[in-house]
Amino acid sequence: MENRERALDAVSVLNDLIGDFVTGTMSHRVFLKSYKDEKITKDQMVGIQKMCLSHLALALCKCIEFWEKYHDLVGDEHRIEFKELITKITRKNVIDFRNRYVGHIWDKKKKRPLFSSEIMSYFDSFSADGSLYTFLDWLNKPNDNNFPLTVVSIVESLRDYLQNEYSIQPEEIIVR
Repeated sequence: MENRERALDAVSVLNDLIGDFVTGTMSHRVFLKSYKDEKITKDQMVGIQKMCLSHLALALCKCIEFWEKYHDLVGDEHRIEFKELITKITRKNVIDFRNRYVGHIWDKKKKRPLFSSEIMSYFDSFSADGSLYTFLDWLNKPNDNNFPLTVVSIVESLRDYLQNEYSIQPEEIIVR
């Protein structure tokens, strides 16, 4: 019964992560279209982009924390993909980004405020080709979220596995 309770917790966390990745990427896409349609200003788009990217960085860090707390529940068929995901997040220095940029205004080494251009440059390094859009597609490609090509597909697949393995009904998560 203890593992089932932990599995309920894990499924709840995974549901939240899916929501965070979908919300962060889709919000960026919706507002980018508004910007291209000249419905919002460049300054507004910069703020929205920073908000979405900060949100996504936090969600990626939560994936690492999820693995630390719940890796023992992950079955062999999902272990490799999720561990690879954690390795990719770690290699991208997302935790460093969160610690240096998301929650602060000051660059301690340079002894001055952080510049938006520096933040975006750091964020561009998250993608293999330096493209924000490649990074967003790696997280969530709405019309092509095939396992294990996107973060959303990996997290969803693990969530579905745990729901099946522990006979968890969606209603049990919703009412928590």
